[in-house]
Amino acid sequence: MRSALFILIAAVIGTLDACNLDITNPNAPTQSGALTDPRSAAIREIVGVMATYRDNRADQIRALGSFGRETYYMFLTDARFIYGPYRDWHKNNAFDAATQWAGRYGNYRNAYAAIKLVNTTPALTAGEKAGALGVLNTFIALDLLHVIEARDSIGAVVDMTDDVNAVLPIVSRDSVYTWISAKLDEAKTDLDTPGATFFFPMHPGFSAFGVAANTPAGFGQFNRALKARVEAKRGSLGCGAACYTTALTALGGTWVADLTAANRDQGVYVVYTTASGDVLNDASFGSNPNYYVHPLIDSIGGVATDDRYRRKVALSGSACGTNYPSPQGEAGVTATYRACTYPTNVTPVPVIRNEELVLLRAEARWFTGDQAGASADLAAVRANSGATNGGTAVVKFAAPATDDQFVEELLLQRTLSLFQEGHRWVDYRRFNKLAELGTLSQDVAAGFTVAIYSVMSQQECDARNHVGNPGGIPRSCPGGQP
Repeated sequence: MRSALFILIAAVIGTLDACNLDITNPNAPTQSGALTDPRSAAIREIVGVMATYRDNRADQIRALGSFGRETYYMFLTDARFIYGPYRDWHKNNAFDAATQWAGRYGNYRNAYAAIKLVNTTPALTAGEKAGALGVLNTFIALDLLHVIEARDSIGAVVDMTDDVNAVLPIVSRDSVYTWISAKLDEAKTDLDTPGATFFFPMHPGFSAFGVAANTPAGFGQFNRALKARVEAKRGSLGCGAACYTTALTALGGTWVADLTAANRDQGVYVVYTTASGDVLNDASFGSNPNYYVHPLIDSIGGVATDDRYRRKVALSGSACGTNYPSPQGEAGVTATYRACTYPTNVTPVPVIRNEELVLLRAEARWFTGDQAGASADLAAVRANSGATNGGTAVVKFAAPATDDQFVEELLLQRTLSLFQEGHRWVDYRRFNKLAELGTLSQDVAAGFTVAIYSVMSQQECDARNHVGNPGGIPRSCPGGQP
């Protein structure tokens, strides 16, 4: 993986003038080697952090999509891709048991090393350092967000030290979210520094989708979008109106706009190409034949006429068509349709886009007393995403009268609007609705249950046990809380 990633970074940097890529071993770069040309090394390291984040996205879509009953991953020579997240999720050696852990902390380590280089080298101006720190700290926060989304009540590690072998304590879920929120604010302060600039290339995902996040000011909007996402999650997890108010404030610093068909996809994306050394979208219809829509999605009342379903499912006349095995069966369950959210092997995947921002605004408005504004936002989502191509948007409560009715409507709209973007499982859990994901009769008959978190891997548990479990035995490890 390191070799492939370095090829990608080198390909990007090769377009820059006066960049020297001569290092001792390009397949095993070191910080000491980087110091021979710190400016070029800083570029490589920052681009590497962004590239590695992209590389982890398909794995996240697969694993969280299984936990959240969005998809079955029907890899026909290995049923553990279904048994792991659907039946054996509580086992430390199951498939997807450690999803969003090693890869995310590996990238945190990459960013940590890059920050050390940026802070210590005289080869960068103060403005260049501020721009780099703003990007790196934002990506640290984003990677840690995905860690805690998968772990929830287990908690997570937030600290990083120079010792790559250090086993650091796990802190509570609330402490992790608080840390992430503060890290985003730290990054925003750097981005707002007078004279802040980007001396490194930003891939087209930051500028090709209606948002100019390839400058410190524009990237600051991306940072505030992530801040709004984090604060809405905190609001639903006990913080309440205070965090929802903070989310609304953060949204005011983003590109959020009343939803239309034209602006719903404006945002920041990870991108893919067929260039030598680059990677393809492994969550796409064009690259991976194993993603089948979970029948619980198919069973939503009226879903077949909703334009979101018709866009994102491989139906007759869709971008993907129906030339694939159907129905498909494995591990005692069957599914009819393949997913078509990402039709080609280079279709970009959103990190965050306007449709999500409007849904976040609806949630924050409702729980800060603006029920009319919240209902208007949900109506706009139904009209401008679910009913823009001759379809009829699904609805459960068009005019919610209680908090529970609003949550049910919000979850329905987020399910279809953000399908295969890594949110459904996290959403249903944070609103205490996981039981609703475990109702499909064939899943029940197969002995499947809904995961409450992605457990620690056996290797992580063993490593912690070996050094005496600093901070206590983690939940889900042998000897810890179940």
